Amino acid sequence: MKVEQHILDVAEDLFNRNGYNSVGVDLIRDEAKVSKTTIYRRFGDKVGLVEAVLTRRHDRFQASLEEAVCSVKSSEDKVFAILDWHFEWFSLPHFEGCMFMHALAEFKKVDQSISGIALDHKRWLLALIHTALGTETEQHEAKSEMIMTFIEGLIVRAEFEEIIDKKEIYQGALMRILR
Repeated sequence: MKVEQHILDVAEDLFNRNGYNSVGVDLIRDEAKVSKTTIYRRFGDKVGLVEAVLTRRHDRFQASLEEAVCSVKSSEDKVFAILDWHFEWFSLPHFEGCMFMHALAEFKKVDQSISGIALDHKRWLLALIHTALGTETEQHEAKSEMIMTFIEGLIVRAEFEEIIDKKEIYQGALMRILR
């Protein structure tokens, strides 16, 4: 299992920095210092490796985001906890954008299993936002969609431009959505 985790760590880092299509199994093999046979035995093929990387990443994101949301009480605080979590993610040195968005961009028309994992991640995030909003209101669905689009837009902005110092602006925008 230790070898498998090491391969996943290396593959995730390479995919995150360089994209999926530009990273081949040979590069992962060389960086991980394992044989190609080891990679194929554990993951089947590159698709299986990408699926494993995304599944593990989703599991980590889910645990971390749910912990952030559960640590506060009010629905407004829960939604702001989601925003704060994203800003913490944006400030990490290895932040290169959303691997799920990138997977959709690279695989949407060519691999249903990979795009399915990415879409499931996005559906989960939307459901988390929906739940965080609390009691259903007439505008609940619309607010969930607006917040999801807002968060997704921030992810893209943060990938290409430093936005950490503009956090108060985005907190104000989120407050307007919540009203």
